[in-house]
Amino acid sequence: ELDKLLKLHTKAIKALDDHSNENPVKQLPLNDVSMMDDGSNAAKAHREGKIVPSSDIEAFPGIPSHCIPDLFLVWDFLCTFCRALSLEPIELDDFAAALSFRPVNVPQASSHGDSASNIPVYLSESHIALLRLLLQDPTSENWWWSILETPEMIEEEGEEYLNAIDKKRKTAAAVVKIDMEALLAAEEDMDITTRWLLALEDVRTRKPDNTGPMKSAVRNAIAVTTNQYVKSYLKKAMRKWNRKSAGLVKRAVVWLVDRIREARPDVWGRSVSAQEIAEQKKIVATEAAIEMDRIVEDADEVNDADLNLEVESDEESDFDEDEGSDNEDEYADQVDNQGSPSKQACTMTTKDNDGITPVTTFVPAKPVPSIVDLLLPPGKPTLPSDLVHALTWPPVIGATSCRVLHWYKRRRNEVDDSIREFRELKPMSIAERRARESIASFRVLSECANPVDSNTDHVESAITHLCDGKDYLELTAVQRLCILRILIEAAYDTYHVQQSIEDNFKARMNAIKALDAEERRAKKEAREELAAIEAAARERLAREAKETFVQKKRQEIIQNNEETGDYSTEFLENLQDDDVIDFDEDTKAEYEALPTADSFNKSEVNTVVAKIQEETAFGTSILVVLTLREIEQREEKHLKSLQDKLESFGDLESLYQTHSADRETSAMVDKLLKEIATCIDLKQSLPQLRSDAIDALNDAIDDGTVKALRTAIKTAKVAKLSGDDVETGGIWSLDLLRDAALELKNAESRKRVTEAQKDLVAKRNKCFIRTDPLGRDRYQTCFIHFDYDKSSRVWAERDYILRNGTPDKNEGAAVLFKTPESVSMGARDRDEDFVSLEDRDKPYGNSFLSFSRQEYHHTSELGTLAMHHWSCYTTDRSIRVLIKNLNSTNEKENALKEVLKETLEAMALASVSSDAPQNGVLLNGGSAEG
Repeated sequence: ELDKLLKLHTKAIKALDDHSNENPVKQLPLNDVSMMDDGSNAAKAHREGKIVPSSDIEAFPGIPSHCIPDLFLVWDFLCTFCRALSLEPIELDDFAAALSFRPVNVPQASSHGDSASNIPVYLSESHIALLRLLLQDPTSENWWWSILETPEMIEEEGEEYLNAIDKKRKTAAAVVKIDMEALLAAEEDMDITTRWLLALEDVRTRKPDNTGPMKSAVRNAIAVTTNQYVKSYLKKAMRKWNRKSAGLVKRAVVWLVDRIREARPDVWGRSVSAQEIAEQKKIVATEAAIEMDRIVEDADEVNDADLNLEVESDEESDFDEDEGSDNEDEYADQVDNQGSPSKQACTMTTKDNDGITPVTTFVPAKPVPSIVDLLLPPGKPTLPSDLVHALTWPPVIGATSCRVLHWYKRRRNEVDDSIREFRELKPMSIAERRARESIASFRVLSECANPVDSNTDHVESAITHLCDGKDYLELTAVQRLCILRILIEAAYDTYHVQQSIEDNFKARMNAIKALDAEERRAKKEAREELAAIEAAARERLAREAKETFVQKKRQEIIQNNEETGDYSTEFLENLQDDDVIDFDEDTKAEYEALPTADSFNKSEVNTVVAKIQEETAFGTSILVVLTLREIEQREEKHLKSLQDKLESFGDLESLYQTHSADRETSAMVDKLLKEIATCIDLKQSLPQLRSDAIDALNDAIDDGTVKALRTAIKTAKVAKLSGDDVETGGIWSLDLLRDAALELKNAESRKRVTEAQKDLVAKRNKCFIRTDPLGRDRYQTCFIHFDYDKSSRVWAERDYILRNGTPDKNEGAAVLFKTPESVSMGARDRDEDFVSLEDRDKPYGNSFLSFSRQEYHHTSELGTLAMHHWSCYTTDRSIRVLIKNLNSTNEKENALKEVLKETLEAMALASVSSDAPQNGVLLNGGSAEG
């Protein structure tokens, strides 16, 4: 039992030592906030609004900087779905050049066909490919005919095509005029009110052609109610009754029931005060009054007393009770006589009060018909055809873009209404709806938009230009980008693209599984290698403990023998290790009590593991690590020893004059003189070489690539920062050189894994879905590499630092300092859709707005889409500087650092395999390497 407790005690002590030595608290990564201003060069540059390192590319000729995200979106889509579009991928520089292309020295009188032949081939192919994809997809039926939609057409759609909000809007419009304020002010017993409301609720569930039960329900309500205004309203509604369809009667009844529900919540069992009921009645009466202003009653209005609801023939009853009719249109019969235009004109009209009239439909205003609309066939164009080919596609593209944009306007209206419905806000007025539709392009395609409050609409102007049959090459680069952006937005909704994404996703998941299996295999091999090293380290510790014990006991035996004289000198010299262990019972017991390989704690094992890894990196069994000062002291000691040895020969001049020295002594003296002269020369030249080598080692360790580390280690060896150790028979090295050798070993291991996974990575990348960022730094700068871009390019997207006021003249290099107005673009958020005006100044209202605006800018100061600063790093040097400024103690930056190191390795491999240098692109007065 005691032995068991001792083993448990030893095990607990070992676990405690492991925990203390690992010190997990110190190994926790630092967060972004704690490193925002840590005194580093990166923090200082960000505080001054500068970029470190400075970018190699910031823009493309002819493309505004705020349109770079759209350029990436369009180009990346065309390259990603190149197989679906039957297109070849194109270089980003070439695509930007095609967008900004303008022919020179073209005669003004050239025909449209000649002008179309000057359009860059890739632009023609991409537009035709997108047009073919869109028109052949079934989803084009939604938007191609959208410009022909009217509110009446939407009203006639079956309920299966409408969502809950649209159904409510469909029944919300009033059709019979009534004084709602007087109706609500009339006194009536609550039980009576409940009875006639329940009677009318039966109408809501009836189909329009089920006229008999509707008529009975209305007749019962008229008989029950004591409110004369309700009686009058229901009798007026029954004038719209028709034995085949009672759609308008149902609408009038449902409208009245809904208004009473809003005005009298107490009727439905809710506990509300009299003051709240009075306020609610006032609100409902005001809204109803606005609706009543839109209605003009028939000119041949009859008196209420003339209406007879008591007569009902048996034939009508039999017809009305038929529930099996196929007529699903609730409000198909919205007018009494479709053949009488005069009757239609006087039944229901809208007055000119759009500022206060609420909208009743989400259908936007129709665009003005263009020349292209008149030339198009009745159906959708087919490709290829005489109408659509390489020389005539621009007008058809204009008509297609017009229809797509009109469809997105409708969807934007639906979203606006849904948000207001969810927030329980009043419907917007017709004037407000038209104002929003006028800036719909800024709300749908905000990245292509101009700064806030700009009157330039590139989208609408480009569509109008093409629909008028004008030259495509007269469009600006931004307008061409807008047209492509519209087509791609519609292409994302097509079944073909969705199916491609789904297939790619499945194939990518399989490829990722195979890649994960390969990564697990590589990690398993690394674990096995580390386990083997740990086992060797434990064996070394146990062996060193035994050797130390034997050596100590040998010395004790010799010392004791000097006092006792029991053993001869010859016996002690021939004493073997096993003889020392078995010398006596106490020694043997102490030897057996020595720690075994498994009894050492993790701290001791890790120390030996690190030592073994260092020795393996230098290819030696013994490595002596020295500081630069220790190396210099060794060299001084070596020089002093040479000089002392030379002085032992006496006066050299007399030695040579008298010829007293033999040939061997003369050779030894000459050798000593040469060695001393070499040491003196090296003492003068090595400091500068070593300083340069140490800088190169530091840069290479930060870089982490195989090529840079090998070059730096070679330079360090030339600077005599390592060499053979005469005393131990191993190698001595500078501590920094030791670190570089270990980093080189890790880099070579990563390279082997990367090469082993190269085929699997290529297979995964073929199953492309979207471009994921490489990572982010502490300032949330997003670094991106596009698969179809040049391998050496890394793009960086940074948030601007918002400052109010005019920037200082001394801040010329502070490219990140901007005012909130200068970085705002697109349409402003409609805050009233999210937070009512009454809640705007309250804490929870401000908190909600601040939270929702963080997607634009982390400061929550902008209510619009924010511009970002884009830059690109293309050279080996700039990416190395970028890596050097990343802090490994930050989790995000450490992960980004590893990814960028892999990018450098890929650049190195690409530069080796490349036969010819890539052409640079002249940007902003300078050259940018590809």
